[in-house]
Amino acid sequence: MTNLIHIKMNIKEITDKSLDFAIKRIAEFFGLGLMILSFLLFVALLTYSPEDPNFIFPLNTQINNLLGFKGSYTSDLFLQSIGLISFLIPFTIFFTGLNIIINKKIFIIIKNLFFVIIYSFLGTLFFSKYYPNSFSLVINGNGGFFGNFLIESFLISLININQQISYYILVALISIIFLVSLNFNFKSVQKFLNNINKKFKNKKIEENIMTDTLVSEPVNDRVESEKLTQRDLTFSSM
Repeated sequence: MTNLIHIKMNIKEITDKSLDFAIKRIAEFFGLGLMILSFLLFVALLTYSPEDPNFIFPLNTQINNLLGFKGSYTSDLFLQSIGLISFLIPFTIFFTGLNIIINKKIFIIIKNLFFVIIYSFLGTLFFSKYYPNSFSLVINGNGGFFGNFLIESFLISLININQQISYYILVALISIIFLVSLNFNFKSVQKFLNNINKKFKNKKIEENIMTDTLVSEPVNDRVESEKLTQRDLTFSSM
């Protein structure tokens, strides 16, 4: 009976370890897939051309996008819908994949996707209000058609209360939420800066000690020299 219980416990332990191993490997492959996807999306956005085939002009045959038809349609979808803020999304996807590989937690993507939605919302509003015109995004501008929709909403009235302050508030909010979507650890950065400051102060103290030592040595030499000189005078007088 004891042996049977022991065997069951071993089987359960082996099963748990195997399941944990499988989940971790799946998370790593999923994270790696996200990193590859982020790279492809960034290339598609970077090589976007309004002359490529897209949802509005699908009959164009010449493709400038490095990823071909798929890159052309994907980049057009992002840039025409939410505008230039699309260029931040590949970075969020990349660091999400990296964090999934490190922490083995796939559900990180859900939290970061929420932050992507928030900063994309603010970004389209920002570009549609302050930088609407674009040479490459002629149809919907830098904020995309979603930004054009927001510019007609009540939000523009809030921005118009003080456009300069609203400008910096939007920039700050977009930057902070974007950094959060990268799983940026503000405490770690603060600790890193404090360590640098501490090392700098310690180096400054060491330099001051060295300076004081170098200054004090000639004084001691002069005192010793004066003592030697006085002895010589005393000897001569005798």
